[in-house]
Amino acid sequence: MNKNTILIPYRNREEHLNYFIENSVPLLEKHLDGFKCFIIEQSKDNQPFNRGKLLNVGFKEFDSEYYITHDVDLYPKKETTSLYKLVENDITRIFNGHNKSLGGVTKFKKSSFSKVNGFPNYIWGWGIEDRAIYYRSVVLGIKTSQNYTNMSNFNFGTHKRNNSGGYKGEMKKISQREDMFFNNFNEKEQYNHIMKSGLNNLDYKVLKKEYIHSNVEKITVDI
Repeated sequence: MNKNTILIPYRNREEHLNYFIENSVPLLEKHLDGFKCFIIEQSKDNQPFNRGKLLNVGFKEFDSEYYITHDVDLYPKKETTSLYKLVENDITRIFNGHNKSLGGVTKFKKSSFSKVNGFPNYIWGWGIEDRAIYYRSVVLGIKTSQNYTNMSNFNFGTHKRNNSGGYKGEMKKISQREDMFFNNFNEKEQYNHIMKSGLNNLDYKVLKKEYIHSNVEKITVDI
């Protein structure tokens, strides 16, 4: 079992991935005990990206004491590495976009990720999954640190966001449903909602495994 495992959901971001491996991996190797990095690549280009489901796959495939879910375009600075070491909470928010998010860079104890049943598998497209797992953690009483939103802690890769105008269509319905689950459902309904989709009914197929660095393994999966 690893101690600190970085999980990076990935598809078609080669420039960002190469920069992360060349610059962030050596830094984290130096400052983080028991460091290992796993890239979970979504194989198909003909379907929307599913960040949450890929991270669930990473949790299933790689055994670790702590999991750090990590966007490929966030590059920590040397002084930021101290946040990666924090262990006093079940969930440590290293960098999240807002107060109801557990996206960006977030550290989970293995037991806590299991307790919240991971991410929902049904969110296809950019966004919402970070808010969904935040809601799950609050409902289940998981001890979570304060939100670190200091942008000076990271360098950022650039890419185009696809929901800058707000959620539309099916994504808007999913967003509203997650908010309703948190704000309007009773305790039993909330628990049933959490258990409806996540680690407990994850379906995927590993297509390829390869080492792309001495401490970085990439798996390609069909989800």
